[in-house]
This record gives sequence, structure tokens and C-alpha cells, in this order.
Amino acid sequence: MGPMRRSKISPQKKPRRRYSQATKRDMILKLRTSSTRDLAADTGIPKSNLSRWRQQTTMIHSFDGNKKRFNLDGAGRPEELPGSASLEAYMTKLRGEERAVTCTHLINFLKRNHRDWLDQYLAASASSYKSLLKLLQRFCARHGFTRQKPAKTKLTQGDLAEIRRQFSNDYHKAFDGYTPDSVINVDETGMHYDMPPHAIWAVRGGSSKISSGDKHSYRMTAVLSVRANGEKLPLLFILRGIPGGLIEQGEFDDFPIGHFYAVQEKAWMDARVWALYLRQLLKPQVREPSVLLLENFDPHVSKEGLKIASEECGCVVAAIPPNATSVVQPLDVGIMAPFKRHLRNLWLEEELIEGDDSEVDVDLITVTAQQKRLVMIHRAIKAWARITPEEIRRRFTKAIPK
Repeated sequence: MGPMRRSKISPQKKPRRRYSQATKRDMILKLRTSSTRDLAADTGIPKSNLSRWRQQTTMIHSFDGNKKRFNLDGAGRPEELPGSASLEAYMTKLRGEERAVTCTHLINFLKRNHRDWLDQYLAASASSYKSLLKLLQRFCARHGFTRQKPAKTKLTQGDLAEIRRQFSNDYHKAFDGYTPDSVINVDETGMHYDMPPHAIWAVRGGSSKISSGDKHSYRMTAVLSVRANGEKLPLLFILRGIPGGLIEQGEFDDFPIGHFYAVQEKAWMDARVWALYLRQLLKPQVREPSVLLLENFDPHVSKEGLKIASEECGCVVAAIPPNATSVVQPLDVGIMAPFKRHLRNLWLEEELIEGDDSEVDVDLITVTAQQKRLVMIHRAIKAWARITPEEIRRRFTKAIPK
């Protein structure tokens, strides 16, 4: 038997272990009463690491960043952009004033403060503009800035903070005697079966037209209600259709029990649907005189709506100041976002709806509106079940602090 040939396959490289600043601090503390040899044997951390951390004790203890970080400040590649600290301060200043920040603003900053560097960088290659944009995008990512769609607001963050403080003071003075289980927040949110396309993938040089069935996603409204003690009330679904028409007559009996359903021409909340919500859903849930925390929306605060809430349901309406629901309304502060996230996750988990006609190409099947309604209702009920009482209690505390 001849000699065995050595394998050309190199052994798998052992991954390098990395340690957070919190771990380093803990090891430095233990090194006060233990040797590097003993601590290395107990923890499996190499002695060289422990010795180096001991030498860096002052730097590690003075580090005031996130303790989950692996490296101290200054580690890694040096910044290629000149004046990176001043550029970051400039961006932070603009966002503090709720001004838009784009790559155009960053380039203008470089033109104003580092013109020589910019000219040299742009002269380096023919594609220097694209590489400059990439450089700026990486800079933003490293310094905690993300690309987001701009949200228009009528009030600054400072104004909103003052409104929340004032509303919180007025609320606690007016409703001090109400217990958490007698404070109810109600709000509406739109839902789509899937996202209607803003852009599509098309064959290069081909048409970008789409059939009418693919242009719009089915939409409905869900009305969410929560108590300050963390309790969730049943959902009200507002479906698009003709009141008293085929949906009410032919589909309502197939919808899940325990929740409520209404039909409106555009699937919106209006005075008629709000009265239905108060009388059919809310009234049986009210166990004692309660506070109804509502957005300053016409059906909510109309004379008829206030009368039904007070005389028939035993609720006092506390209207949230206009344009301030994002900081004052508990559902907006931290329930709507996870609810929408759960909806997206459930959509990803769902099985595709198969058609009834076996001769139709499965890839070209268009789901009927009736199927979409039932799927959306089941999806929303599951998403609502994932919202925890602790989440709700925390959002009430954050929105209306004492």
C-alpha cells in the first residue's frame, strides 16, 4: 500500500471570537482577584486578550458608547471624508430643526468647507460622482443615519413635546379618579390585502402596462380599542361596499364571531359607522363610567357622537389636540406600528390562495375580493392577538405621563 497523499483541502479556519465592551469590563473586574492564567482557563478567553484589556483599563472604563460594541472609538479604517465630526454635527443640527438632509446637502457642505479635497476627489476618476455618493451613504450608515421617507408635520418636535406635557397635566387633573380599566383609547387604521405596486419589474424594452385587476389592492379599515390596564377590545372591520348590500347579506355570517363588521362606500369611518361602533361594540364593554380617549376627528367629536357616548355608553370623551396624535394617543405612540408589522409577517407566512379552475395557470390567478376580505379579517385578528397587555400599558404611560 503506497503512502497516503496529503489532502489539498485546508482545514476550516476557526472563526475569530469578538468580545463586547461589557465583557471586557467584567473581565477587568475579575482580574483584580484572579490571574490571567486562571481566568483564561475558566472563561476560555486567550491570555493575550486579558493582558491587553488590563493595559487598556482606563480606555475601556472611560468608553461611553454602546456596551455591546466590540471596538473602542478609533478602531477600524480611518475616515476618508475630511471633517467627519463637523459633517455629522451639521447633519444632526439640520434634523434637530426637522430640515431635510440629502446627499445634495452633504455635497454642498463639502463645497463650502472642503473645496480642495472635493476637487481632488472628483478629478481622480470618471465615475467619481457615483463613488462620492457611495462614500456619503456609507458615512451616514456608520454614524447612525438611515434613509427614510420624509413625513410631513405641522408641528415641530418641541411643540409636540409641549402639547403632550400640557395635555397630560390637563388629563390627570380632569380624570384623576378614573381607574386604568375605565380608560379606553380608540383609533382606526387602514389595511391592504397586499401593497399596490408603485413600480414593477418589466422586460427591458417591453411594455409596463398592467391589467386593471393588479392596479389596486383591496383595502379595509380596522378599528382598534384598548384599555389603559392592557385589555384589548374586539375589532370592528369597515369593509368597502354598499350598506345593506350583498356583503352584509351574503358574507357576514361567514366572518369570525367575537368581532364586529360594517360596510361603508369607501371603507372609511363616518358618523353612521361610529354610532354603530358605540352602540354595538363599545356599550356592552363599558362596566363603569369611563373615559373615551379619541382623535379630534369629526365623527368622534360631533354632537351626535358625543351624545351617544355620554347618554347611551356612559363615557366622557377626551379629545386629543389636533395634529398631536403621534405623541399623545397611546395607539399611535406604540401599538399601530407593531400591529402593522405583525400584519406583514403574517402575510409572509400565509399560504397562497389557489383558484377553483384547474385549467387556469396558477401564476396568473387573481384572488377575488370576497376571498381577500376573509383573509384580511383572519390576518388582522391574529395580529391583534400578538399585541401584549404589557405593550399597551407602556404606551399609555408614555403617551400620558404623570
